[in-house]
Amino acid sequence: MQPKTETFGFLFNLERRLVGAMEQYGLRACRLAIGVVFIWFGILKPFGLSPADQLVRDVTFWAPIPNFVTILGIWEVVIGLCFLYRPLIRLGLLLMFLHMPGTVLPFLLVPDRCWHVFPFALSLEGQYIVKNLVLVAAALVIGGKIRYRMNEVAPFASEQFLTLLNHGSWVGLKAGATLIQQGEHHKYLYYLFDGRANVLVDGRVTAGLERGQFVGEMSFLTNEGAGATVIAAEPLRLVRWSKADLSKRLKEEPELMDALQVVICRDLVGKLRQRQPLETTPEPAANRRVATTV
Repeated sequence: MQPKTETFGFLFNLERRLVGAMEQYGLRACRLAIGVVFIWFGILKPFGLSPADQLVRDVTFWAPIPNFVTILGIWEVVIGLCFLYRPLIRLGLLLMFLHMPGTVLPFLLVPDRCWHVFPFALSLEGQYIVKNLVLVAAALVIGGKIRYRMNEVAPFASEQFLTLLNHGSWVGLKAGATLIQQGEHHKYLYYLFDGRANVLVDGRVTAGLERGQFVGEMSFLTNEGAGATVIAAEPLRLVRWSKADLSKRLKEEPELMDALQVVICRDLVGKLRQRQPLETTPEPAANRRVATTV
């Protein structure tokens, strides 16, 4: 039994290290691969060295643009450079997805060049085109990791939490709108992206919330009713998760739960440190306890 246990432990640790390496370097490898492919394939076109040169000319005969193949090659080189330089990834994705529809034109205009036996056996040209599905899939993965400056709002958040933000839905609320009502079991967990909100306990303002803070985190963790009412003090932009959907996702991906708990703990510590009584009269202990958490 001991050798089997040791072997299992070795394989488990090996798998964990390999998965960690793939997670750490996989996204960068996708960017580099797409960049190299587009630069390499694109730079051949202006010199007439691309094996797809004649195919491109045959399907773009209708384009009233001189030296279209050369322009297409330059376009592809630009796409590749954008993927290699991270600040330009958004531009690279845009140019790539504008480029991709044109790559399927041979299937519409010269289908005999794409098939040996329709619809099963692709020709070499057909395979050359279909491989773009892999590039598109890799680009979707890269696009899904764009953070839209989320790090400015959650500077200490992990990659997993930033991924979780991308799975939330964006909502906007006007000043005076109520996010949650004290004592009620509400359906959503909120993350305040922009704006300020007031926290009220028994109708009295006890604290304020600012960008980068959660709304409804305690009731989400404890599955109890909200400990306070939260009202928008000014127009708000928030990320919102359905509690039911979020709970299901967190069970399927425990690493997301760990990341969420870390950020919530940081938020709670920050709220306790920043809390200042808004009134000089002392408050009951129960009110002080829930003044900044809901």
